[in-house]
Amino acid sequence: MKANETTLRNLIGGEHQLLVPLYQRPYAWEREQLARLWSDIERQADGLQRGADAGHFLGSVVLAPAPGNAPGQSRWLVVDGQQRLTTLLLALCALRDYQAAEDPLHRDRINDLHLLNKYKPGDMRYRLLPTQVDREAFKACVEGLPYGGADSRVGSAYQFFRTKLGQIDDPADPHDITRVEEVVLDRLTLVQIVVEKDDNAFRIFESINNTGMRLGQVDLIRNYVFMHLPTQDQHVYDTYWRPMHDLLGAKTMDQLMYLALVLELGEDAQYNDTYRGHQELLRAATADPMTKEEQVTRYVKDLARRARYLHRILEPTGDGEIEERLRFLIDWKGTTAYPLVMRLLELADSGFATDDEVAESLRYVESFLVRRLIAGVTTGNLNRIFMRLTRALTEEEPVADIVRTTLSAARLYWSSDEEFRRDIRQRSFYWQGRTAQQKLVLRRLEETYGSKEPVDIADKKITIEHVLPQSPTADWLEGLLGEEMGDAELAHKELVHTLGNLTLSGYNSELGNMSFARKRDFLARSGLAMNQEIARQERWGREEILVRADSLAERAIEIWPGPVDAAPAGPSRDWTLVHAALATLPPGTWTTYGDLAELTGSHARPVASHLAASNVFNAHRVLNAQGAVSPGFHWPDESDGRNVHDVLRAEGVRLDDVLRADPTQRISARELAELLGLPGAEDLGEADLNVGDVEEIGAWEQRFFQQLGEASGPQAAGAVSRVLDHWRARGGEVQFGRSAGASCAPVIRRGDEQLCPFRFYAKTVEVPFGVLKKRTPFNDPTLRDELRLLINTAPGVDIPAAKLELFPSFKVTLLVQEAVWDVLVSCLDWFSAQVRTE
Repeated sequence: MKANETTLRNLIGGEHQLLVPLYQRPYAWEREQLARLWSDIERQADGLQRGADAGHFLGSVVLAPAPGNAPGQSRWLVVDGQQRLTTLLLALCALRDYQAAEDPLHRDRINDLHLLNKYKPGDMRYRLLPTQVDREAFKACVEGLPYGGADSRVGSAYQFFRTKLGQIDDPADPHDITRVEEVVLDRLTLVQIVVEKDDNAFRIFESINNTGMRLGQVDLIRNYVFMHLPTQDQHVYDTYWRPMHDLLGAKTMDQLMYLALVLELGEDAQYNDTYRGHQELLRAATADPMTKEEQVTRYVKDLARRARYLHRILEPTGDGEIEERLRFLIDWKGTTAYPLVMRLLELADSGFATDDEVAESLRYVESFLVRRLIAGVTTGNLNRIFMRLTRALTEEEPVADIVRTTLSAARLYWSSDEEFRRDIRQRSFYWQGRTAQQKLVLRRLEETYGSKEPVDIADKKITIEHVLPQSPTADWLEGLLGEEMGDAELAHKELVHTLGNLTLSGYNSELGNMSFARKRDFLARSGLAMNQEIARQERWGREEILVRADSLAERAIEIWPGPVDAAPAGPSRDWTLVHAALATLPPGTWTTYGDLAELTGSHARPVASHLAASNVFNAHRVLNAQGAVSPGFHWPDESDGRNVHDVLRAEGVRLDDVLRADPTQRISARELAELLGLPGAEDLGEADLNVGDVEEIGAWEQRFFQQLGEASGPQAAGAVSRVLDHWRARGGEVQFGRSAGASCAPVIRRGDEQLCPFRFYAKTVEVPFGVLKKRTPFNDPTLRDELRLLINTAPGVDIPAAKLELFPSFKVTLLVQEAVWDVLVSCLDWFSAQVRTE
């Protein structure tokens, strides 16, 4: 074999072809692997911006001459490394298309230099040719038609990179995307191994992929440390290393090694290269052979000291303010702040900071996290922010002042008090952050009332309650505006997810959309003071929600102080969430201005105005409520003469005779939240199905069929009733929803989990793929797709593959047709068989 270090640019340069042989598995990278690679790319791009020289080792690529090479052909079999090669070329496709949206010259540049053999015929045209199963999807991406591979992991990987590029593209930085391209081509190091012509490529492949377990980074660091301790090894092991390992455990030792590296190197520390970082530090420490063992001993002693700090962070004991702030960070999962906290504890331990200064610093960190969450600011750069702040702390200046001043930089988006008040009033808090983080915010607010009842956010019975329900009855809407004039449904969308309408409750599934008069009785019996305050209101409408929001804002400002010298708030709105939502739209789907407004706590009109005035990826797939292109739509580039309806069709959106998009392809606000991983979607997906006693079930069942009959007619109600009878006759269980719109579902219980293939509402039948993807065996996308294809055999039903992780639906009135009813019943039987044989 011949091995040499190379880059992607060199590997794919020139008119040759890399061919993935048939014995290789299909492309298999999913979001976890893609996210890990993207994290490495982002770190390298940040390093490039700072002028750092280090690259990142990505792995090896083993090549063998392809059999049957004809004259003029240069083809190589990819024996190992096809997953990372395919991924990197898909990243190049995404980079090409993202940049071509602004300058079409990028398309030819990247195609000619890296993706295509311009003058070669047929499949020789492609610099990389994956296995047969992935070939067409990959070729579609290379040809600029990524939606041709929308149903494959290849298409999903392309979409992943398009989304990430949109998220990191800073209008104030004209070179950020260029740096990403440079990293992909030149800073991800590969080892190219070329085997001889007569070697058996398949046997080499088997040998490479049947090696034993690799040593972890801590193992490598430990071995390297004790290699340099020929006489002191036992003493250092017994005195420092073993107690440190016993204190933290093997898994947390990994975390310690990375955090220790951050404290030494700041932003240059890389998690995947922890061993190499420690190796370089140890080489510097052992440069003098006369003091080598002494220096290495001091190195391990420092690690053991920092292990105590990490243990205090992860397992705080006592009632002091520092411990209270640490418990908040643990519940928040604020691991990005751990290097900063370790440095603060280190300074306190050395006598350069007091406990009060550390506690005050942690209060500013908590405020920074909470205010950014409520403002809807993305968390992608928090790691870098806290790394820089960690290095800024010195022994000369008060640490709390440094923390507050550094975090107050305008570009870090720590909202002023005025902005904070506005965000609490207007923003959809329910869509921001994780559910545990939302509960933490509400718990902190509850504590300001002097409440004696502790709130355990880990208690699954404690949920976030919408006082004004998510699916209001006509009575709720009628009373929402009080004496005011206006659109009650629009007001509901604007208010329902804001902090002023949210509280904590153990009665969530029971409260649902019951009248405020009845809810008030439950809330009055609550041990939480904020609920008792709500219960003292005579009604609950727009005015009461806004008054409560203002009251909570003042409490929040007392808890979480703002930045120093904050400029007055302007009228601008952060559209980051809108841009992120559009970037995640699956191929062949569309959404509406209203859905985006509901997601962000805005109005449809300002959303439309923003999209019309900005160059936003996928903005053309935002339609009006009827599924039609807005009459005032235009491309950002005035010279772009494409017909928007032709573009939508080419991207897989189906249009009817009057150019309205297929409603089954619409992505709702709830589904956008699911795509973005926002917590409200998860709560909705796992919503309020309950069993209860026989009498209680009868009441909920009666309510469901009453709403179903009123909305869709007696024939539809009869068809659903026959479906449920069929399910019960085969031993199945039926549960009924207790929230806003009545619903029911045929379920199978398995331990603490329940699985259902359908959920019936008054007007629709929902397929909860968004929940099934978390349940065995339907966490396998192939099995979910099999269910989708079975459902689509019903006349009039056409669920797109793009919704395999969402909540597609079809009209319940279709069940009146015997053919549709038969298909749905067959799906139930198939579903039951899959679960019971698992």
